[in-house]
Amino acid sequence: MIRQWVEARISGVNQRLSRGVERSGVTTAVKNNWIETIYIATIIVMSAGIVSALAAPVPQSYIIYPGASGQTIAETFINSMALVMGFAGLYISYLSGRQTVKPRLVSFFLIVGLMLIAGAIYLETYVYILK
Repeated sequence: MIRQWVEARISGVNQRLSRGVERSGVTTAVKNNWIETIYIATIIVMSAGIVSALAAPVPQSYIIYPGASGQTIAETFINSMALVMGFAGLYISYLSGRQTVKPRLVSFFLIVGLMLIAGAIYLETYVYILK
């Protein structure tokens, strides 16, 4: 009896989440424009330094390799996340200027965007100092 109740609740949540994901613009954009999505992901990974990490292998015991001669795969992942954070912050800051429907959201979008940009700068500066 309890198991059936829990399974019914879980299936209900799964159905609601799948409907929400289907309606979101991100999944539709990825499904319809998959080549552009692959292209953008490739640009992000390449600018994060995957070629350097694969061409000059270093010991993977480091998360951030202390020398300037190479980098680890984990460091490439950190760099790509910082790039995505920075781009998302720029885009959200851009949206704050275009928000005319709800004027209260202008400052919220701007603050969130600037915080994402500051977080990306902090993360990249931290990686640079450790190098």
